[in-house]
Amino acid sequence: MKFERLFEPISIGKVNIKNRIAMAPMVPGGLVDHDGGFTQRAIDYYTERAFGGVGLIISGCTKVSEKVEPRTTLMFVNRRSISSFSELAESVHYYGTRIFIQLTAGLGSVIVGSVIDSGFKPVSASAIPAFWRPNVTARALTTEEVEEIVDAFGKAAQLLRAAGIDGIELHGHEGYLFDQFSTAIWNKRNDKYGGSLEDRLRFPIEVLNAIKDKAGKDFPVVYRYGLKHYMKGFRTGALPHEDYVEAGRDVAEGLEMAKLLEKAGFDGLHVDAGSYDSWYWAHPPTYQPHGCMVDMAAEAKKCVTIPVITVGRLGIPELAEKVVAEGKADIVALGRALLADPHWPRKAREGKVEEIRPCTGCHDGCLHREMYQFKPISCAINPATGRERLYTLGVVTQPQKVLIAGGGVAGMEAARVAAIRGCEVTLYEKGEKLGGHLIAGSVPDFKRDIKRLLDWYVIQLERLGVKIRLQVEVTPELIKKEKPDKIIIATGSTPI
Repeated sequence: MKFERLFEPISIGKVNIKNRIAMAPMVPGGLVDHDGGFTQRAIDYYTERAFGGVGLIISGCTKVSEKVEPRTTLMFVNRRSISSFSELAESVHYYGTRIFIQLTAGLGSVIVGSVIDSGFKPVSASAIPAFWRPNVTARALTTEEVEEIVDAFGKAAQLLRAAGIDGIELHGHEGYLFDQFSTAIWNKRNDKYGGSLEDRLRFPIEVLNAIKDKAGKDFPVVYRYGLKHYMKGFRTGALPHEDYVEAGRDVAEGLEMAKLLEKAGFDGLHVDAGSYDSWYWAHPPTYQPHGCMVDMAAEAKKCVTIPVITVGRLGIPELAEKVVAEGKADIVALGRALLADPHWPRKAREGKVEEIRPCTGCHDGCLHREMYQFKPISCAINPATGRERLYTLGVVTQPQKVLIAGGGVAGMEAARVAAIRGCEVTLYEKGEKLGGHLIAGSVPDFKRDIKRLLDWYVIQLERLGVKIRLQVEVTPELIKKEKPDKIIIATGSTPI
């Protein structure tokens, strides 16, 4: 097998995982019901990734309480929603995949602006500006409110274990509420939850203890956090290799956190970087290099003995294998790569790397749809994401002869789908090459992922037996001659 280390089993606590590939936590926006549970579409979405061979699925942010902050669009563990968690666990377990639920204390000062506009006063560790509405100052949670949240985590964990969930990840990343408590720039408290790093970590550590007390000492808990924030200040992020003074958490403190978290009893660490103030890191775009945060995990791994998960544009199998083989991390977490191709693990295991549909790092079909268009999660190059059952490509009962005019991305996708469905497909392109705008778009070095997507399409069309006719323009005469049953016009756009 080409990627031997990537497919070695590993354990987090006493939970055995069949390989070193995890699905990174992403909120399944639009796939959550009114009670905070998973809809059938959400269960299908995760189950498809389990079917594709991923070893561990980590769900998106899930709330445990609504007392101090509304749930908004997040999942919510309660007695009305818990049956959907059970259904999800059974579905992914069928394929030998483990499922951890990512729990959050809340968004705190980064809660969406529309919620603040509706009259809600945001909360945080201290009185700091709300991220989306900096003219509004968040209210500092009282000591008693924090203790109530701690208690809610224990009760939620007890429900989750009873439902068959394998473990929990605490969301201490990206400037959410746990992160606001653990970072000095946001935490100015003078009670037991403020002051030294140990005291600023008291909140998540008390949550860990509540989980272990209610769900059992052997119920694994992972902590996800940014080793470094890349912050110049409030709402101002730093770029790679930029000379600046870190206003948030720097690497030295992040490594000290790793030691304290292991000492407290966490079963694993999920090491990331960035915050809302530096989204370039928390949600790395195509301009960021592949494996852009592996160095963070590698440094943390030197300090601890518990498993370390790394994340950050790791969708190239050779890179993922190298990370594990060189001991820089124990598990690689794939986010958008598994949106683009849920069968990434199976294809890598079978040595069919060229079959993996690559993520281009565009954010258009995932983050942008959820946050700015209020639509369910999907993928710009895999529209079946989030619609797995609805968009199943079955073979047609009466295959048809399909003529496609235009060999850009739309024409290539139409040809691919029609061929999968059993049609006889001929694709015409009047230019010398397939690709359309993808050709020009893939020229810059930092957009080489677009070239990978173009190469993938060419391989797929060849494998599916699509007839390619280059330097041939579709005319009425050609159509009369070929007599297709269906014609698809995909001749592209003209710049204004």
